[in-house]
Amino acid sequence: MTTRNYDILVWGATGFTGSRLVEYLALNAPAGTRVAIGGRNRSKIEAVRAKLAAKHPMAPISLASMDILIGDSQNAQDMHAIASQTRVVASTVGPYSIYGEQLVRACVEEVTDYCDITAEVPWVHDMNRELNDQAVRNNVHIVSLCGFDCIPADLGCLMLAQYSREHIQQPLLHVKGSIVGIRGGVSGGTMATLGNQLGIEAHRLWKGVKAQMSGSSTPQSQPPNGKETNRAVVHYDQTLGRWQGFWVMSIINSMATKWAGRELNYGPGFSYAETMTARNVFMAIAQTLGFVYLAALMFFSATRNLLYMLRAIPRPGEGPSDKFMKSGFFSLHLEAFSETEVFYGKVSGSSDPGYSETIKYLGESALCLAFDRDESFRPGIYPPSVAIGNKLLDRLRNRGCQFDVARKIIPASHDSAKKVQ
Repeated sequence: MTTRNYDILVWGATGFTGSRLVEYLALNAPAGTRVAIGGRNRSKIEAVRAKLAAKHPMAPISLASMDILIGDSQNAQDMHAIASQTRVVASTVGPYSIYGEQLVRACVEEVTDYCDITAEVPWVHDMNRELNDQAVRNNVHIVSLCGFDCIPADLGCLMLAQYSREHIQQPLLHVKGSIVGIRGGVSGGTMATLGNQLGIEAHRLWKGVKAQMSGSSTPQSQPPNGKETNRAVVHYDQTLGRWQGFWVMSIINSMATKWAGRELNYGPGFSYAETMTARNVFMAIAQTLGFVYLAALMFFSATRNLLYMLRAIPRPGEGPSDKFMKSGFFSLHLEAFSETEVFYGKVSGSSDPGYSETIKYLGESALCLAFDRDESFRPGIYPPSVAIGNKLLDRLRNRGCQFDVARKIIPASHDSAKKVQ
């Protein structure tokens, strides 16, 4: 790679997540890291930079001196000009199926590593089909899905697969995930992406919903120790002793983890299923129907616009307060099945999973690409576990993220103190 002006470019610096990613890197990147910020509106970016610089005048990475790069996400020439100046791009500009393609293409052609927080797995698959061979030839790492969807499930399954190989000497066949505690907000950008995905990927996503609802996304083979893995979405979990209902990110996480499982050879027919803990069967049914109802409202532009007008959902650029994000948390229980053994994992975070934890995940992914590259990295267009797995896992553990595995159920500090919200 030729000499570049910057180590990391934050693309989408004026957005709710992008501005906080700039702040995260300024406070946590190694001294001397060259960070630039970019987007399409110079005056708005300058305002964000000035606000952050006033908030953190002594930040290790000077916010006031960060260079600004301007471009249109849908203009190929602009994206090539931007990608050619930096070693890594961290993008927060979604929906990515609308605003991400030209930037990914430019990064592949300009030999620039890239990471983002999309949950649009079908779009990532499309980019993989079209550009993966070229990315491999150019030794470029395009790492999508670096947010709350899908880092906990993706790296959690990587951790369990490695444990199964090293300590049990058996392949990993299935993982059952359960959100046992969570508190977090949602931003307008996330809701805009959800509406876009429901519109352009309705058929593929609906197939995933039906598979989750029926339990057909889980293996049909006889599970070890009499454990039942082929379960409908609303069910009573004997291990946790709690009812389970539909979890909105289960479809995306299932797609991503199965993809990683194939690429990394976790085990024959590896599968992943995910639900959310409820207080009782009635709450499990209610939360399941609630997610379906919200998806239906977001699918149609008329009802989506009505939700915006009524302020029932935030508009793009809006999101939860800093105080609310600091009060957030999540805990993901993982039950893993090899050929003869059952063992457990725990992934948890101590702040808002959709924002504070996501910003941490994306920031550390960008720093990992910029400074940790070695022979373990896999070039191409892949989920984090495939491209940069263990290096990123080490970084996140060092930042206080819980990724643990053991033969017995692992309690998380957030489980006993906070219940499902």
